[in-house]
Amino acid sequence: MIAFKYTKTDGAEYLSHLDLLRHIDRTLKRAGIKVKTSEGFNPHPKIFMNSPLGLGIKSIAEYCAVDCFFSGDFKEAFNANSPCGVKCLDFKEVSNNPNYAYAIKSCQYSAEGLTSFDPNAILNKSNIAATDGRGREIDLRERICGLEFADGKLYFTLLCGEKNLRPDFFCEYLEGLFGGKAQNVIKLQAFGENVF
Repeated sequence: MIAFKYTKTDGAEYLSHLDLLRHIDRTLKRAGIKVKTSEGFNPHPKIFMNSPLGLGIKSIAEYCAVDCFFSGDFKEAFNANSPCGVKCLDFKEVSNNPNYAYAIKSCQYSAEGLTSFDPNAILNKSNIAATDGRGREIDLRERICGLEFADGKLYFTLLCGEKNLRPDFFCEYLEGLFGGKAQNVIKLQAFGENVF
């Protein structure tokens, strides 16, 4: 099994999660990397990706594991067959599926265009009530791990998984409070157990 880190930029940020899965499958086929499939009437390739990222959000920290037969330079083979935007940054052989959808606990993002504010105005609050896209009341504060301005950008770390907070939803909240318009939102890092 091979685990790899890859980018989702240069237009690829507009691929849905399912389209990205198909893209990776086709890239592996073009590269001559034989992926094992599930058993049963309708077999699927054993490709295991991290949790979906919202459309339009770029990333330089996406993760995937592939149950495959390959002994060469995975990065070189993948990148030679993948179009612009989805490029392998690093890879390693693993004995078991790292289950990135579960293992990744939080992610760091950056955004430009938001009006500067004191991060303590958010971090010192005990709770921040908001309504998510499904109409549920949630506490944003418990989902925010870090927040700071540097070099004209806002850097923020949000929880993933069960207490996931979408970066675009968080940016909209900040726009409503402080003004500005978030642009060029990029996922920079993922944190968790044995991520890479």
